[in-house]
Amino acid sequence: MAAFNVGALVQKKTGGLTGIVETLLEPENDKARVYVAWDGGTYQIHYEYELRAATPDQPQFYKTMS
Repeated sequence: MAAFNVGALVQKKTGGLTGIVETLLEPENDKARVYVAWDGGTYQIHYEYELRAATPDQPQFYKTMS
């Protein structure tokens, strides 16, 4: 099961850069991966263990789904 849903606000564990999960990718070597759109305008693929929720409460959504 994925740690983050599509649309969740995340940030890297090593820094304060914030982004939005765009897509959940197929696991590689049993490690879940996500495609993240960063606030700086770049897109990157990261393993879930490299990320954390961008809010202290719980993962939050950038947009609500209709």
